Amino acid sequence: MKPEVITAIIAAIVAVISAAISIYGQISVARLSDQLAKKREAESREAQTAAVMSKYRDPLLRSVIDLQSRLFNIHKNRVLQNFDQRSLSEQDYLINNTLYVFAEYFGWVEILRREIQFLDFGDLELNRHLTELFVNITKAFGTSRVNGKDNFDPTFQLFNGEQRAIGEIMMKSRSTDQMLGYECIGYAEFVRKMSDPDFVRWFTKLKKDLDLIIKDSKIGGDRLVLIHSRLIDLLDFLDPHCVRILLKYRTKIE
Repeated sequence: MKPEVITAIIAAIVAVISAAISIYGQISVARLSDQLAKKREAESREAQTAAVMSKYRDPLLRSVIDLQSRLFNIHKNRVLQNFDQRSLSEQDYLINNTLYVFAEYFGWVEILRREIQFLDFGDLELNRHLTELFVNITKAFGTSRVNGKDNFDPTFQLFNGEQRAIGEIMMKSRSTDQMLGYECIGYAEFVRKMSDPDFVRWFTKLKKDLDLIIKDSKIGGDRLVLIHSRLIDLLDFLDPHCVRILLKYRTKIE
């Protein structure tokens, strides 16, 4: 075989190998770029989650503390006993503030749901656990059957749609901070709104339940205890090192 033919064959082989290497390199670069893009997107989602949770963790935690504390006081300390012996201002405060701590919790949960799409940010274990804690509390309010027991205590029963509706009417836009789109209305504004029939109708059931407990403090046991227990689970998650509330103040009701 002539030298020039051999040279041509070698040149052709080299060209083919070079083209293959080039194509493989392009594919590798494209694959690496796609992986880096997905990684950046995941990191961005996680950063957004961290930013939102850093904004909402404290107000959500405060609402959990207030609600579980009020439930504990109703059940263990019988704060609604001897209600008629209190002054009218004390009576109004006990009722309105109790309704408020329920509503404030639902408000912050609804805000979180809207801001971060109910924590749908991937497969992070902490996010899944937090979502599960919220679901457990929602079920504790709404269920009519627990541990095979039918006709579960209806006191404080609120279905998921009712919980969300209360959360919605507790929200207001926060225009002074672009990072925080919503916040809950304060107690003073809540009391003012209680004169609005469209607002107050969402609290009719809770108000009736409080009236029943005032007449008989033994009412409202099972569901109250279950809700309180689930709130303590959420409190332990949000404040695992007992920075905001000491361990001795987060005892579950037996």
